[in-house]
Formats: sequence, C-alpha cells, structure tokens
Amino acid sequence: MSARSLIGLLIVVAALVLAPPVHAQETSDLPSTAERPGHLESAQDHADKTAPSADQPPLPEGMTLEEVLEYSANPPPGHFPDPVPDDRTYVFTFIEQLEYRLADDGGTDHVGWEAQGWMGGDFHKFWWKSEGEAVFEGADEGESETDLLYSRLVTPFWSVQAGIQYANEWGEDYEDRWSAVVALQGLAPYKFELDNSLYLSEDGDLTLAAEGEYDLRITQRLVLQPRAAIGVSAQDIPERGLGSGFTDVKVDLRLRYEFRRELAPYLLVRYTTPLGETRDIAEDADAETGQWFYGAGLRFAF
Repeated sequence: MSARSLIGLLIVVAALVLAPPVHAQETSDLPSTAERPGHLESAQDHADKTAPSADQPPLPEGMTLEEVLEYSANPPPGHFPDPVPDDRTYVFTFIEQLEYRLADDGGTDHVGWEAQGWMGGDFHKFWWKSEGEAVFEGADEGESETDLLYSRLVTPFWSVQAGIQYANEWGEDYEDRWSAVVALQGLAPYKFELDNSLYLSEDGDLTLAAEGEYDLRITQRLVLQPRAAIGVSAQDIPERGLGSGFTDVKVDLRLRYEFRRELAPYLLVRYTTPLGETRDIAEDADAETGQWFYGAGLRFAF
C-alpha cells in the first residue's frame, strides 16, 4: 500500500470516529419530557408520595386500617348486584316424542307421546315426566304414566330424583295406581343420555324402567337417534300381565331434521316385544309378542 493510500484511509477512519451519530442528530431536535407542560407539577406530586410497602398496603383516603378491615367484613350494600346470578328460576318444557305409529302385520295404529320438563334453579328443580299411547280406532283405549319429582343436581351431569308416579289404563275397564319413584338421570361418557327409574307401587310391586339414547349427527341439522328402553319386575304382577325378571324391550330409531334446535320433525321405526315370563303370559293370552311400527312425529321445546 502506497503512502498516499495509507494517509487517505487514516483520514476516512478519523472522520467516522469524530462525526456525531446520525440518530443523535435526528433526535436532538425533539423536545424532552422535562419541556412538556405539567411535567414539573407531575414530578413534584410523585415526589411527595411514598411507595406502599408490603407491610402496609395503600388505604382509602380518610380511613385507617382497622376501619377498612371492619368495612370489608360486612356484607355488601343492598344496591350492589349479585356477583353471580345463580338463584334465578327457570322453566323448560321438552316434547321429545309426539308421533303417529303405524303397526305392521295388522296391528293397531296409535298416537304416542313422551315429554318432560322442569322448573327451578341450577341445583334444585321440580321435574315432571309424561309418556303414553292412545288408540282412536274402534274402542277408545290407551295408557299413560306421569311422574312428579324433586330433582337435585349431584354432579355436573347427573341428577337424583324422587317423587310419585300416577299411571292409568283405560279401555273396557279403567285402572290406575300410585307409585313411589327414585330415579337417576343424566349424561354418561360419550354423550349417552340415560334415565333409570325404580318404582314401588301402592300394592308393593317393585319395577325398574331404564332408557338410553344417543344423538348421531349426520350434518348440523340431520340427526339419527337410536334409543332403547327395557323393563324389569321383581315379582309376578298378574293384573298387569307381567312376570318376574325382564318384562319388555323397545328399540327405536328416529331420523330428525332440525329447522331449529327447538323444532324438528322426524321419521321413526320401532320394534317392541315382551321378554321372559312376560312373553309366556302374552302368548297364553294370544297377544302380540313382537311388533314393528313405522311413523312420523314432531319434537319441540320451549
């Protein structure tokens, strides 16, 4: 490297070292916070205050620590809203089945229904359930069951229920009965809805009814619902045509289209048959021992 090149390089380095930074030139013209209006007053105000310590938290102006503790121990003023409105009363009615069933093999067509609803809060409810069927062709006959229950939420998805049931049957004769009820209703894992009820009638007859269903969503509006119900009796009940053990089973398949969650027409297929000793009793009486039904219905809630 020549002497001339070396001298030029030293001049460039010196210029870079001695020159002020570009960003300093750009920001040197900006006003500082000390020049802003009210800066001195704000600084003086903060200087007069001491930072709160962990041993003595800040207190409301004009109150001592003892006064603050006494005030916090009292209930909130009456005009304050509840932090969580968990004591409201709600009412809900659900007509799950309202359908016309066409019997196969020359059986009797009939109207069937199943409904339930409740009134109460999050934990305590009055719960009612109703189901039955009625025949309007020829002789007027049918049967119905109505449960009136107190319901208590015991886990997030299960309720224990207790109350009474009124059941009646009409045709050539009219018969009715009262029963005490204990039930467990809720949502099992994988979203199976279960309803199990134990009945003790006024005659001392002990029976069990268990139901389960599952919603299989084909689309957001089209839903296929398989459903099964089974009955059990602890003893023979001749006046009701029931034998001890498993008494009957019903298997349903419903395909519904939900215009809204609260309104859905549907098509149905049902198979029902007596079981065990109850089947033998039905055969001896020349009654139907296995029937298919087809039909349509409406499901709605409000």
